[in-house]
Amino acid sequence: MNVKHTIAASVIGILLIPVASRAENAPAPPGALRQSIQREAVRLASARTAAGQPPPPQHRSWATRHPIALGAILGIVTGGTIAQISDGRVTNSDGRPVFLMGAVPGLVIGSSIGAVVAFSQD
Repeated sequence: MNVKHTIAASVIGILLIPVASRAENAPAPPGALRQSIQREAVRLASARTAAGQPPPPQHRSWATRHPIALGAILGIVTGGTIAQISDGRVTNSDGRPVFLMGAVPGLVIGSSIGAVVAFSQD
């Protein structure tokens, strides 16, 4: 039974393939394609003018939208790391964290650079 079903399905497929290919290649009525293209062009043109809205803004990364914050974060991390590595201790003689001794100037320098970048952007 299984072989009969396979042969029957193959014969049906062989008979249907030419019918399907003829349907795809059927000639269109004269001018039908041209009329369809013109209708679609008019529809698209009217949709553009009817909208009249500017295109949506381009997606920008977080760093380009917040240059001052990025500069502050990088300044804190860089300044604190440099202070920590150069001193080699966790706290200084007063008990204050050495990381903060470099992080505060890094914050000021980094956010200043970020402000310059922000004001130079369009």
